[in-house]
Amino acid sequence: MNAVLILSACLSVALTLPTGPPESACNDMIPQHGDATVSGEPPYAVTIGSMKYATGSPVQVTVATTNGTSFRGFFVQARVNDADFVTNPALGMFSDYPELTGGVECTADNANSAWGHTNNNDKTSVVATWTYDGPCEDVGDLAFRVTVVQGDPATRYYTDIVSNNLMFDAEMCDTGAASYVISSIFTIISSIMVAVLAY
Repeated sequence: MNAVLILSACLSVALTLPTGPPESACNDMIPQHGDATVSGEPPYAVTIGSMKYATGSPVQVTVATTNGTSFRGFFVQARVNDADFVTNPALGMFSDYPELTGGVECTADNANSAWGHTNNNDKTSVVATWTYDGPCEDVGDLAFRVTVVQGDPATRYYTDIVSNNLMFDAEMCDTGAASYVISSIFTIISSIMVAVLAY
C-alpha cells in the first residue's frame, strides 16, 4: 500500500515538472499527462494585438485567465486556420517572451516557432510578440492555437483554445519595403556626407 502511495506521489511530481511542452507534442498540442479530466468552456483565452499579418510585422499575443483561475503550463502556435487547422505546421516566430517561458522548436531550424512555459508556477497572464517570417504573400487566415494546463493534477488541461483570425495585409508589405528603401538611402547619404566632411 505504501509503495503504491509513493509511486502515485512520484508520478504526480513527474507530470508537473517545469520542463515545458516537449517537441513531441508539436503536432497535436496535447499534454503527455494522460486524458484530460476537465471539460466545458475553458477559463482561459488567447487575445491578439492585431487582426492583420505580414512579413516582419509584430503581433502581441496574450494568454490569460478569464475568471481569475490560474494556470501552470501553456503551449501556443500560429497556424493557417483552414480545414486542416489541427494538423497544420507552426508558422512565424515568438520573441520578447517573459522570463521562465521560452520558445519551442516545432518547425525545423526555428527554435521559437512555438511558445510555452519553462516552469510550473501559477500564472494568470503571459504576453509575447509573434512575427510572421515567411514570404510576404497570402497563405490564408492565421490563428493562434493554445493548450493550457491548469494543474493539480496535471490532467486538468484544456486544448484547442483559438484566437480570432489574422488576415494578410499586402499594404503592410509595401510599407515595410518602402521603409527599408528610405532607410537604406538615408544610410548611403549619411555615409557620403561623413566621407565628404572628413575629406
